[in-house]
Amino acid sequence: MAITWTVLTGSKDTEGSIANWVNRSDLPTTNILLEAEAWIYQHLRIREMITRTTLTVAAAAQSVALPDDFLDPITWTIYGDSYPLDYVSEDKLQESRDPDGVLVTGAPNQWAIIGSDIYVNCLCSAAQSGIFMYYARPAALSVSNQTNFLTTKYPTLLRHACMAFAYEHMKDTGRAQQWMQTATLKLAEAKATADLVRRGQNIPA
Repeated sequence: MAITWTVLTGSKDTEGSIANWVNRSDLPTTNILLEAEAWIYQHLRIREMITRTTLTVAAAAQSVALPDDFLDPITWTIYGDSYPLDYVSEDKLQESRDPDGVLVTGAPNQWAIIGSDIYVNCLCSAAQSGIFMYYARPAALSVSNQTNFLTTKYPTLLRHACMAFAYEHMKDTGRAQQWMQTATLKLAEAKATADLVRRGQNIPA
């Protein structure tokens, strides 16, 4: 049987459902599935989660909002440049200011994440647009999004995470911890397997 949102959130009599796995019919299975997905996406970083978009800091501005599905950054390369802007921690952003403390206008060469925004190290003299590559949070499984890479590529990881959160809802701490441990092991296996995608890449020195 294919693993889908409908199956996972089905009744206790539905083979492959969360309710069937833990033999309970009174659980908030939709919420449990959302919690399990959120926990997995908090820790997992694999090829299927990489995406790219155009990000623009407007002229005379210093910041731009991160994409709504943002998890972790990879690179941000301004159109026309050969190399990405330097990504630094927020405390290392070297803002260019004049003797009066006013932010200088120019072309940025550093960026950092502060809150839910990207900040560059100056006011942009012109709009700065480029390709932003990042790890994105996949759309949650739902009635209109029945499957994703978890259901097809990592079904055991998804099952173990769902069972951990299901037993947590049942206030069965022992079994919740047991299944969380097995889910954590499956997560580590998924990370190790994901690294194999780099085979054959030509990595510049």
